[in-house]
Amino acid sequence: MYFAEYTPDDHGRPLPGVQVRPAVMEDLPACAVLLASRDGGTASSWLSRLRIWLVAGQLLFVAVHQGKVVGYARLAWQTPGAIGGRNVPDGYYLSGIIVAPEFRRRGIGRALTKARCAWARDRGRRTYFVVNATNHASMDLHREIGFRELTRDFDFPGVTFTGGEGVLFGADASGEWQNITQLGVVAAR
Repeated sequence: MYFAEYTPDDHGRPLPGVQVRPAVMEDLPACAVLLASRDGGTASSWLSRLRIWLVAGQLLFVAVHQGKVVGYARLAWQTPGAIGGRNVPDGYYLSGIIVAPEFRRRGIGRALTKARCAWARDRGRRTYFVVNATNHASMDLHREIGFRELTRDFDFPGVTFTGGEGVLFGADASGEWQNITQLGVVAAR
């Protein structure tokens, strides 16, 4: 299953001792395994792609529990209007969140999302994400931490949505929209 089954009333107990931090090269093999298990392909091909993303300046965050990478997520500066986008602002976009199946519903996805938002907010930048209109779990999570739906009338180059409808969400840098507290995030180097 590509996404976890949506069960809005099923909130597991937060897993103590999880640290969220920017990824380093040594984390990438574990991230590649997570990507291959969810998206297919080989871990080695994903590892090459991850290295390119990291060197190109995309921010990769990891969730670590007892020394093991159990979750991964990306944050990248995007300029969709410059490449033909419509109704999509420039800014930091969240993407690529994966939590190992045995660690889901333990607050790790939420922690990864908050960490990425805090990183952008600390730099005075808005944070955005686009999502399939049927991905209710993702939309609910982001609303809970302060994102607002901005539009369903947009085109983001290279992004398509099953069923044809996507939603653009945003959170402002002032923190007015965001409920991001007690992150325990390790600063980027």
